[in-house]
Parts: sequence; C-alpha cells; structure tokens
Amino acid sequence: MILAMNLCAWAAAAVLALWMLWDMLKTNRAYSEAYLTSSAEGEIIDAEVGETAARR
Repeated sequence: MILAMNLCAWAAAAVLALWMLWDMLKTNRAYSEAYLTSSAEGEIIDAEVGETAARR
C-alpha cells in the first residue's frame, strides 16, 4: 500500500513537472522577453501598444 502511494506521488510530481515545462515553452514562444518582464508596480504593460492590461 505504501509503495503504491509512493509511486502515485512520484507520478503526480512528474506530470506536474512536465506540465510546467510545456507551459514555460509555450509562453516563451508566444510572448517576447520584453513583454514578460514589463511591469510597473504590479501592472502588466503591453509592450506592443503601450497600454496597461485591463483591470477587473
């Protein structure tokens, strides 16, 4: 029983790691480094049009 729980925990960790890697690669391809690092006091700034992101 403990072995099965251990294997499930490792499998869940591997799935989460692969998901985070896939999301990182997808994000890096979709947005430039300048866009991802552009922020002013917590507000994301659209580097292409110079407008702040929509506020909710």
